[in-house]
Amino acid sequence: MERFSRLIILSERQQLHNTAMLAQSVGIKVQQCSRNDFMQQPVKSGVLVGCQFNSHDLTKKGISGELAILMQRCPVFIFQAERALIDPALAVHGGLRGLIYRDEQLDRVLTALKTLMSGQLYYSRSVMSDVVDLLINKPKKLSSDIAAGTNAQLTRQEKRIIALVAEGARNKEIAEILNISAHTVKAHLSAIFRKTQARNRV
Repeated sequence: MERFSRLIILSERQQLHNTAMLAQSVGIKVQQCSRNDFMQQPVKSGVLVGCQFNSHDLTKKGISGELAILMQRCPVFIFQAERALIDPALAVHGGLRGLIYRDEQLDRVLTALKTLMSGQLYYSRSVMSDVVDLLINKPKKLSSDIAAGTNAQLTRQEKRIIALVAEGARNKEIAEILNISAHTVKAHLSAIFRKTQARNRV
């Protein structure tokens, strides 16, 4: 479980967002910037990104738009989320680290920030229980047959990349380790997603 050393809050507001101020109040190193500014910067390790809720990013149908691109670069959670507009099961399966709702009490927001920075996911107990139930009750034979078929289709380089992704390496780090370009890493990841029918790195 990777602990994060710095939190980046993505918000279009000029003044410091309440979520950033709360994080600072418990000693978390925080930087605030717009999405566009963040997308222009190289991503450093140990960074967790909090993305202000945008109804175009996360709907009852899943994750899309800029948020999907952002999640390929770094670990992300959503803050000021609208309960009525989000299916938390889709969020956790889509790879979001957590959801902090707009109507959460301040003490719950602080707990959420500490939990997320410690490397844990932040979702309600019922959502996490459903995820664990799904993993436990998945037919073992079926999943091993699928894994065996998928594994046979993957190239040696793709298997290396999967191992590095599983260790938490980002595209740039994988490129440096394997001595290939970041563009080539993206191409391999696209092939891996297609062959494994995975929707994201998680």
